[in-house]
Amino acid sequence: MDLVYKTTMLTQGGRGGQVQSEDGSFKLKLAVPKEMGGSGEGPNPEMLFAGAFAACFEHSIRHIAKADKLPLRGCYVEATLSMYVNFEGAYRMALSLTATLAGPLDQVTADNLMERAKGICPYADATKNNMSLNLKAVLDTPVTA
Repeated sequence: MDLVYKTTMLTQGGRGGQVQSEDGSFKLKLAVPKEMGGSGEGPNPEMLFAGAFAACFEHSIRHIAKADKLPLRGCYVEATLSMYVNFEGAYRMALSLTATLAGPLDQVTADNLMERAKGICPYADATKNNMSLNLKAVLDTPVTA
């Protein structure tokens, strides 16, 4: 494998601390969600994870559409992350990604695009078999028969 990119992030203070990039270009104070006993007055690691996953997945969709010369005119991905505690007291996550696709695409093509994006997205690969991932494609401009 050829290295494409490498980054280092630093954290201090856990869920209620801060996270920053090694080069200082990104710095963010975190807050524990109210649902987990915190103030909820700021972003939390799950928000960052859901946003990063959605951005990476959208890029995978756009990459495949461009390579296949599909008429995708636009795309955005909404990520909904849910956290659960299992019977052993361990935290587990489920993520639902809804991609809204603009262009003269039919539902079969859109669904296929989602599955193919799942196959090349490094976040999907890193989390397979350890996180529930639900995908849904929504056509912004549905093709009519």
